[in-house]
Amino acid sequence: MMSKILKSFWIILDNLPRLKESIYKFYAWRIFEIVPWFKKIIYKFYDKFWYLELSIDSKNQDLSKNLPNEFTIDIKRLNYYIDYKIYLKNKNLNIDKNWDNSSNLNKIEESNEFILLKEHFLNKKKWKEIDLYHILNDQLTQYKKIIENSGGNQFVELLNSLDKLYQNFNLEKIKTKIKVGIGSRGEFILIEGIFYVSLLRILDENIIPIVVIVRHPQWIKFCNEFLKFQAIHGEVYQPLIHPDLNLKTAYYSDERFKTIKDSVKIKTGNVLDIGANLGFFCHSFEDLGFNCYAVEVRSSNVYFMKKLRDIEGKKFKIMNKSIFDLKIEKEFEIVIALNIFHHFLREKKLYTELIEFLKKLKMKTMFFQPHNPDEKIMQNSYVNYNNREFVDFIIRFSCLNKAILLNEKVDSRNRPIYKLIK
Repeated sequence: MMSKILKSFWIILDNLPRLKESIYKFYAWRIFEIVPWFKKIIYKFYDKFWYLELSIDSKNQDLSKNLPNEFTIDIKRLNYYIDYKIYLKNKNLNIDKNWDNSSNLNKIEESNEFILLKEHFLNKKKWKEIDLYHILNDQLTQYKKIIENSGGNQFVELLNSLDKLYQNFNLEKIKTKIKVGIGSRGEFILIEGIFYVSLLRILDENIIPIVVIVRHPQWIKFCNEFLKFQAIHGEVYQPLIHPDLNLKTAYYSDERFKTIKDSVKIKTGNVLDIGANLGFFCHSFEDLGFNCYAVEVRSSNVYFMKKLRDIEGKKFKIMNKSIFDLKIEKEFEIVIALNIFHHFLREKKLYTELIEFLKKLKMKTMFFQPHNPDEKIMQNSYVNYNNREFVDFIIRFSCLNKAILLNEKVDSRNRPIYKLIK
């Protein structure tokens, strides 16, 4: 019933864009100035029932328009291939929801194809002197058309082409040769092109061009959920870690992370990301060797952050709560506070809580990005600092003593990033 009401309301708003924009603005800030206590009610309701948004539009997104099928990935993401017999038996893998089960998969570097190429290119053996040559030739003839070839003569032609490619490698020559599926957990699984992937590994190439020919129904479901969520909210504020979710972000690229990373001299420690959104910085810092903690108050963001974390096999801890409810026991080598603290300047109570939070926070370094004080959302705020005033405020109430301007205009919104240290 609730989803039907929301869906009807959404259709009306789509037909009245000016009214939709006015309601957004009213919801975003005006209503909280007029009736401050209403903010808590709205947030509590949204946190419990945000998922109803996903049922506003019952139609699935057209993934072919939103998600490209040809792109490049890190070669480390492609480690398994599907058993040939299973693929030949059921080329339309969408029908079989269990095609990505581990029992159907094999490691690429343990395959006969990889070992054959390794013996030839690294151990300098002639093709026909390798036992696997005859085994694969017989196998490919038996299976007729499998991967790139269909029998003995074509097998020889393939090996000759690999010799030429090895001597004069060009990624463009294999651009459409490697076909993959995306499993239920977002993992890339090789379906066709094992000889080319094996060659890329032997050449120590890092980037691999792929063509996605099938996506698991569970992965499609997740993609549709995310695309619906994005369509409703209109913006993605962080780069998305998974290559298949190749969506343009609203303002931010990975330039902010590069700016921060370049100024970090340590290689391990605890990182606290305040207002973690979808967890981009925790993914990135965990890759560097840090223990990461993500704090995010919005349940909808946490839902997708957890999904993306698990899909990528990351370990960082996610805390779905306000920073003012945190029990701070450990010291953080790095605290990330990008475009978040200004939300606590709008009300006296939040401002006071922010001061107490800064006093308790044990840290060695904070990377801080302030807001634009001219934004409408900051009109009639309890306090509205400019960039330097905001930095001085943090230093006054925290354990930090010095500020360094790292980048004056780090993203398209022209907001600076500061490094605050003891």
